[in-house]
Amino acid sequence: MELSLSTALAFAVTAVLTLTLRPLALRLGITDKPGGRKQHIGEIPLIGGIAMFIGILVAAMTTVQTTGLWTLLVPAALLVTVGVIDDRYNIRVSARLAAQTCAVLVMMIGGGLYLRDIGDPFGTGRLGLGILAIPVSVLVTLSVINAFNFIDGIDGLAASMALIGLTAAGLATGLSAPAVSVAAMACGATLGFLLFNFPAFRNRRLRTFMGDAGSTLLGFVVVWFALSISQGEGRSMSPVAALWFALMPLSDFFSCVVRRVARGKMPLHAGREHFHYVLMRAGLSVRQVLAVLLAFSVLYSAVGLIGVRQKLPDWALFAPWFTLLALQSFIIRGLAVRLRHRRWRASQIVVELPASGAATHSYATQPRLAARQRNGQGLSGAGIQPQHDEAPLQPLGDSARPIEAHAPERGRMPACRGGGE
Repeated sequence: MELSLSTALAFAVTAVLTLTLRPLALRLGITDKPGGRKQHIGEIPLIGGIAMFIGILVAAMTTVQTTGLWTLLVPAALLVTVGVIDDRYNIRVSARLAAQTCAVLVMMIGGGLYLRDIGDPFGTGRLGLGILAIPVSVLVTLSVINAFNFIDGIDGLAASMALIGLTAAGLATGLSAPAVSVAAMACGATLGFLLFNFPAFRNRRLRTFMGDAGSTLLGFVVVWFALSISQGEGRSMSPVAALWFALMPLSDFFSCVVRRVARGKMPLHAGREHFHYVLMRAGLSVRQVLAVLLAFSVLYSAVGLIGVRQKLPDWALFAPWFTLLALQSFIIRGLAVRLRHRRWRASQIVVELPASGAATHSYATQPRLAARQRNGQGLSGAGIQPQHDEAPLQPLGDSARPIEAHAPERGRMPACRGGGE
């Protein structure tokens, strides 16, 4: 009952605030403007992050004991504040990273929530981190936060992946861990935001983006929840199992970082290496890209859920997780190549019925025409007019109407403002 109330209250507060804050955001210029890589139409308010945070805050203060939640709410408030400033003024990457590091340290040092061990990924026993606990925890947390920031490129993607991961992780604990209430509130707030952001809904006139404030908030909530249920004596799952619930955002993040570093670019600067860009260049619409990436996210979260329920050993979960982390970019790009090949084959298809009809007509009349010409009769004497209007056959390529044409998506095209993007 308490979980349902927390979810419903966070949902309602987020939905109401998203509506009421729109005029203020437009007046203050806290909007996402089209141009460059951002191909959406009109200025879209960037208030989703503020609305979700207040929704979580109100639900926590109303339905949950808040004495132990300050390690979540205080760092989250810092991230949202810096995110709103970045959405409005576009601050430097170094300033954003500094703020994120401060928020992470408040959670870890102030609340004692960090990676003390990483489970048993190699089958050699539980691996403690010792003096490396804090540095490794900071790197892992910053990676998750910016992974959700990176993947926030098309409508509904980052919020839906956070919703899937939190729901699956909560179910994996049997809804018995104390931190599940936080996951329930975050899910409610995310659903309230998706009413105005998910591209399958009729929300064009009320479209809202979460901005950096929202994407970093969701990434922080996901890693806070993962640490809460995977560390300490009363853990509900291994840290290795928790990795499955964020596999898609992390694989996109590391794929972009590796490719940018290999090209001599800054890893946290803007680029077009993201999975959603790759699939859209292959011809998929925004909704189709969303469906493909969310299907991967559901699959991997289901693997993590099954692994926890079946009590699989850490090494049996870590080996495939690491393999997919390394190969996910090749999987996405292989899918894109296959889609482009299908489009190319479709562009080579010719209209056969007119061609066969013309050929039949030509073969049937050719002997008669030859005979009449031998008898001194031309085309006019035969009563047959030359077919000057028959154009040569052309393939149905992009200049014609393709077989699998995709209308241009009028929703938000990838903006990719994540992690310095």
